[in-house]
Amino acid sequence: MNEKEDLGDLDELNGSEWVQLLIEQPQYADRCPWERLNGWDWIKLVGKQPLFADRCPWEKLRGSMWAELLIAQPQYADRCPWERLSALDWSLLLRWSPQFADRCPWEKFDGRDWAQMLRSLPQFADRCPWEKLDGDDWGTLLVRQPKFADRCPWEKLDGADLAKLLIQQPLFVGRCPMEKLDGEDWANLIGGQPLFADRCPWEKLDVGNWVELVDKQPFFADRCPWDELDGGNWTVLLVHNPQFADRCPWEKLSANNWDRLLKNQPQFAKFKPEA
Repeated sequence: MNEKEDLGDLDELNGSEWVQLLIEQPQYADRCPWERLNGWDWIKLVGKQPLFADRCPWEKLRGSMWAELLIAQPQYADRCPWERLSALDWSLLLRWSPQFADRCPWEKFDGRDWAQMLRSLPQFADRCPWEKLDGDDWGTLLVRQPKFADRCPWEKLDGADLAKLLIQQPLFVGRCPMEKLDGEDWANLIGGQPLFADRCPWEKLDVGNWVELVDKQPFFADRCPWDELDGGNWTVLLVHNPQFADRCPWEKLSANNWDRLLKNQPQFAKFKPEA
């Protein structure tokens, strides 16, 4: 910010503009309406100009704000109400300031917290009570940190967990109990990783699963049981895949189906039966 020649202009500044001015020109502090600064403004100001720390309303700062501040100015650790920091806040803080690890309330973390923490900070794995992680937590972790696969109790992962994991880490297929996947799981998996099509027990897929799969991966259309699709199924499919119009039995579409379809694909109006 350029130095203000006319001090009257300062009255028009908002909180973030005051912060920028005070970082560059701290001599204007006596003119600052401090109530205009929000928590993030204070973090930026104190992070750049510690001389304003005594004016900071510390009690108003949230955990995420404290994490940002301590990364820049670790000398304020003794002022920090550590209980305000969430697991996500701790992940951010420890990534840049691992010296605070001994202050972290590890025992308060649940499985989800640990999965998120170890995704970015695997060096803290020796502190993790692995039994807290459920199947969804393990899927979240292994997508980013496959090296923990040997610790994983694979029986905890359900079909949905396995499908989400295999989309990102297909090499785990040998460890996965694939019999847990139902039709929806297979549709999701093949929709994201078509290479698993040769493993799929196609009979598990119901009509809704087929619509979802063909919508994502149209090249599986030749396997689809088209005769089983109702008007709602056709509407969902044609909204995103108009190329299948020549297969559609238009008489199956209800008035509501037509309204939705024509709102998205008005060119099909010529196929609508006359009332």
